Amino acid sequence: GSFLLADLGDTEGGVFALARDGAVTPFLERVDGVDLPPTNFVAEDAEGRVWVTVSTRRRPRAAAYRGDVADGFVVVVDGRGARIVADGLGYTNEALVSPDGRWLYVNETFARRTTRFRIGAGAALAARETVATYGAGTFPDGLAFDAEGGLWITSIVSNRVLRVAPDGAQDLVLEDA
Repeated sequence: GSFLLADLGDTEGGVFALARDGAVTPFLERVDGVDLPPTNFVAEDAEGRVWVTVSTRRRPRAAAYRGDVADGFVVVVDGRGARIVADGLGYTNEALVSPDGRWLYVNETFARRTTRFRIGAGAALAARETVATYGAGTFPDGLAFDAEGGLWITSIVSNRVLRVAPDGAQDLVLEDA
């Protein structure tokens, strides 16, 4: 009956648990000895691991609204605790584990691409690869999987929804620019 919330504040971040009765308690406020900056996204996978994204270390966040800034990162929280497992990302936004549990997909909003990492033992990430790069005006934000293995991507700024097929082909599904 409770769920996790990412705190995308102006100067501070973290992940908090919201209970059914409305009580809010800290879940994760520090990683690798450092207070979390504004925190973008949190999701739990089928194995109970919690994946957290921080878009940028820059404050204000708007200083990272550029394609040449790559200081975002991904944190995993599991039985071993919390740790950074991917770093140097271009404005890390949503991140989800693939339905088969083998890959972590990450939207890098201002780098205008979707990246994936193979998930290894201990939630170690490896084999970084670009799944899709997007053209002018497409800034990937939201991310979901469909039953055929495709990705549904929402784009901020341009108000687009795209589907990226498993082979990387992109289809514009909706646009309200």
